[in-house]
Amino acid sequence: MKESKYNIYFLDEKKKKALVYNTLRRSILRIDYEVFSCIRDNKIDQIDESVLGVLRAGRLIIDEGVDELDMVNIMLNRCKYTTVSGGVTIIPTHACNLACKYCYQGHGDVLSNTMNEETVRRTIAFLKKNCVNSKFYGITFYGGEPLLFPEIPFTILEEVAPFADENNIQLSVIFTSNGTLFTDKIAEKLNDFHHEVQITLCGPQEIHDQIRVDKKGHGTYEKLMEVIELFRTYGTSFHIRVDVDQKNYDSIALLLQDLLKRGFKGLCMNFCPIGKDVCYKEIEVDSRAVDVASLTRLSRMAHDMGFETNPIYIHNFVEGCSAIADNFLAIDPRGDVYKCIAAPNYPEHKLGTLDENGDLTDMNYEAYCKWTLRSPLLIKECVECKFAPICGGGCALTAYEKHGDINAPGCEGKEEKELEEIVRTFIMLKYPELFEGYTYERTVL
Repeated sequence: MKESKYNIYFLDEKKKKALVYNTLRRSILRIDYEVFSCIRDNKIDQIDESVLGVLRAGRLIIDEGVDELDMVNIMLNRCKYTTVSGGVTIIPTHACNLACKYCYQGHGDVLSNTMNEETVRRTIAFLKKNCVNSKFYGITFYGGEPLLFPEIPFTILEEVAPFADENNIQLSVIFTSNGTLFTDKIAEKLNDFHHEVQITLCGPQEIHDQIRVDKKGHGTYEKLMEVIELFRTYGTSFHIRVDVDQKNYDSIALLLQDLLKRGFKGLCMNFCPIGKDVCYKEIEVDSRAVDVASLTRLSRMAHDMGFETNPIYIHNFVEGCSAIADNFLAIDPRGDVYKCIAAPNYPEHKLGTLDENGDLTDMNYEAYCKWTLRSPLLIKECVECKFAPICGGGCALTAYEKHGDINAPGCEGKEEKELEEIVRTFIMLKYPELFEGYTYERTVL
C-alpha cells in the first residue's frame, strides 16, 4: 500500500491532530499525528487495521499497483463525455446598458451584435436537437446584458421548456446579469422555470457607484438593492457575485454590513477576482489583482456575518473549466459557436456556425478537438500538481492569452499556496465540526 499523491494535510501542532483531504476523491478524515507520521514516513504497515480500513475507504491510502494519473484521466473523461447532462450558454446580445470601468468586453462597444429572429429560430432548433438525449440540461443566458432584449431569452425558453417536459428532460435556466433591468414582469416569468440568477456588486455604494455605472455615468447600487427586494418578493432564486481587486478589498466589510442593515442576511455571496487576463480591450481603470487567499478570507468573513458562501468556487477555474466538456457550447449573437463564453472575440477559436436547420456547419475541427481534449495530463506543469483534479489545468483561454496555446497552464505556478487556503477554508465552512477546538494552521503537501 502507498499514500495517495493527492493528499493534502492540515496540521494542528498543539493538539497533535491532522486533517487529510484528497483532491481526487474529495474525501476527508481527521487523524492523529502518529498516523500522519506513519503515512509520510512510508510505514503504513504500522497503522492499526481499523484505521487503515477507513484510510483505504477514502482512497487516502491505495494499493501499490494503482496509477493515480490513470484515475485522474478516467475521472476527467467521465465528466467530459457524460451524456446524462448537457448545457449551452446563449449570448442574446453583446450590447450592454452599463459602462463598468473594468469590463473585459469593453462594455458592449467592442462587440455589440444582437440576435435577429432567424438566429433565434436556429438556436431553438439546435437546442432541441442537442438536449434530446440528456436527462439534465442547462441553458445560461449571458452577455453583454441578456435582459436588454428580454423577448429573446423568453422566446427561446417558451419553445424549449415544453419540448424538455415532453422528453422528460429536467431543464435549468441561469441568467448572468448586471441586475439593473429586472422588473416585476420578468421576475414573475422566471417562476415558470427552474432558475438561478447571478447579479454583481462591487463594494458598498460609494465604491460600487464609481465603477459599475450606466452609460451616463450614474451609479447602480440603489437599483440593485431594489432588485434584491424584488427577488425576495417573487421568490427568485439568486446569488450575488462580488468583484474584488486591491482597491475595493478593504471596503467589502462595509458592503456586507449594509446588506445586513437592509435585512439581507443569509444571501448567497461569491467573491471573484477582477482580472486582466482575457480582455477585448484595455480596461479603463488600473485594477490590481487581489490574491486568492485574500478572497478566501472574504468568504470566511461573509460566513461569520451570516451569509452563504462557498470558497471552492472562489477562483473561476476551481473544479475545472466547463468549456472543455464535450456537451458544453456557447452560441453568440450571430449564431457562431464556441466552447468558451469569453472566446467570441477570438475567431480562431470559433467551432462553426448554426445553419437554418440548427446544425453546426463549417466546423473547425482543430479548435473543437483541442478544446475538448484539453487535460491537465497534457500539461507538464500540471502532471505533478496535487490540485490538478480540482483545477483541471486552469482557465484555457487565459492559458492561450499567456502562452499562445490552451494546452498550457492557466496559472503561473504560484497559486499553490492560494489553493491550499481555498481548500482549507472550504473544509472549515462545509465541515465546521472538524474545526471545533482545532486550528490546523500548517499545511503539508
